[in-house]
Amino acid sequence: MSVTTEPAGNANRPHYPVTDEPRQLDDEDMAFIVEYTNGGQVAALREHVLRVWQRAKQELWVYKCIQQFMFLIPKISRHPFYPKVLAAHQESQGQHMLHLDVGACLGQDTRRLMTDGWGQNQIVALDLVADYWKLGKVLFLDEDKMHVHLIVGSLTDEGFVSADNCYLRNSQLGNLIGAADFLWAAAVLHILSKADCEKFVTSARLLLKPGGTFYGWTVGNREAGDWHTTPDGKAKRYLHSAESLHALFMQLGFRKATVEYTSGTMWTPDDSEERKIEHLCFSATK
Repeated sequence: MSVTTEPAGNANRPHYPVTDEPRQLDDEDMAFIVEYTNGGQVAALREHVLRVWQRAKQELWVYKCIQQFMFLIPKISRHPFYPKVLAAHQESQGQHMLHLDVGACLGQDTRRLMTDGWGQNQIVALDLVADYWKLGKVLFLDEDKMHVHLIVGSLTDEGFVSADNCYLRNSQLGNLIGAADFLWAAAVLHILSKADCEKFVTSARLLLKPGGTFYGWTVGNREAGDWHTTPDGKAKRYLHSAESLHALFMQLGFRKATVEYTSGTMWTPDDSEERKIEHLCFSATK
């Protein structure tokens, strides 16, 4: 899912074309929220989803994942590395493990981890603002039972992931630096500039324990280069190629990495039609 951030003054500014007419939600869209709510009535849940969607459009920055209901379908379980995450958790035999969900948005991937056996005390969510996380509790009808810890901050902030950072060191979780077995980030890297992407990957590696894995997906291009402006308007986003992202992982000290192309379509701010782009599916082990 997308990282969810924008300065408060721009909170209602749409990032992608916005329509008041929602698309039809099919059974695949509704499958996870029905499962998570223990078989809730589909028709009632569909109306609930539409109400939350309208609220998000009115109150928050509208990314493509919000506009097109992508937050309903966890992407984490479709990642080719995910079976290894589940296997490692099963093999841990009760030993504590830690999974970070960075750019957690409404928390659908966090909840997928929970339904697949990870305890709430084994997951930490990180995002730049808390608004989407709070709305996720409304969406998934679990305001009274969702207790996964959310840390607000940015992995592009070099001071955020440091031994002196109170959010990490002084939280009830203790020091997270070098503590994570897995770090997941979906649809985050492509909203960053080239320099911030490097900072993000550097911070991700710092949070992992030796042998830990950073995995996720991002929009990419066969030829690496600048794309559209970043959400704050201060720089150009950078789209990596599979080759350039792999090289970045290795340059920053990961022991091994896999980056593969997949296909997809996406609205871009300057396009009047959908155009084919590349998605990069990656995993990198410290």
